[in-house]
Amino acid sequence: MNAHIQAQTELQFVCAEQNVPRDGAVATYLIGGRQIAVARKSTTDDTIVAFDSQCPHMDAPFRFGRVVDGEVVCPWHFFRFDTTTGEASCCDKSSMKLKTYQVQVLDGKVYIHA
Repeated sequence: MNAHIQAQTELQFVCAEQNVPRDGAVATYLIGGRQIAVARKSTTDDTIVAFDSQCPHMDAPFRFGRVVDGEVVCPWHFFRFDTTTGEASCCDKSSMKLKTYQVQVLDGKVYIHA
């Protein structure tokens, strides 16, 4: 199988691009048995980001959190994670990391690389 075809088979549909909130809100979708969160990187950056839907600290649901300037803010303890790298930005020595997913938008549809 060539690499292009293999890459296409790894894409999983998430939602229509128009369903990704533009106000910092986080939407969640069940993809392959796993809850995935999607959001815009910020109110001024339309880049779509995807990450696990629960905070790695205490499993708080990010659907009640917000994305601010490229970081998702946990609604329970206000921990912040970079939505691109998954690195914790609230604690200098934190080993917590948020699982992030590569996003591709094709013809108005949002996909993640599984």
